[in-house]
Amino acid sequence: MAVVISGCATYQPVPEGYSGPKAVLVDSGKYEDGSKAQLFAAVEVDGNQIENSFGASAYASQGRGFSLTMAVTEREVPARPMKVTLRASHTTAAPIHAIASQLAGTFFSVEGTVDFEPKPNVRYVVRGELKKGASSVWIEEALSGQPVTRKVTE
Repeated sequence: MAVVISGCATYQPVPEGYSGPKAVLVDSGKYEDGSKAQLFAAVEVDGNQIENSFGASAYASQGRGFSLTMAVTEREVPARPMKVTLRASHTTAAPIHAIASQLAGTFFSVEGTVDFEPKPNVRYVVRGELKKGASSVWIEEALSGQPVTRKVTE
């Protein structure tokens, strides 16, 4: 499944030959334990699926049983207005663990699209929080920690 997910993510936000201004957009995440983590990622730009930490982590964890290897994705984006789909979700190394977490009520996620206008040469990070009934995800400037998009909330 990870190969299928990463195989579909062929869209490059910065096209080959592009010489205009660029910014950097980085996913983020944190481990809850060795088999479960929270990921906050950009998954689409202007309706096109992009490489992200969900696919990268699934690929990195393949064949490792319940051991999760979190892989955080970083990509350049053109410094222009765009629509970015953000996802905040728990992720696990094994699908059965995700199902068990959902049944136990400890697996949360939220997804939505925001308007994002990156400035040239600035680094941005996708941040979020996952909690029952109050999950959210947004983009913030890396240095200041200030949100630059609205929060997508559950």
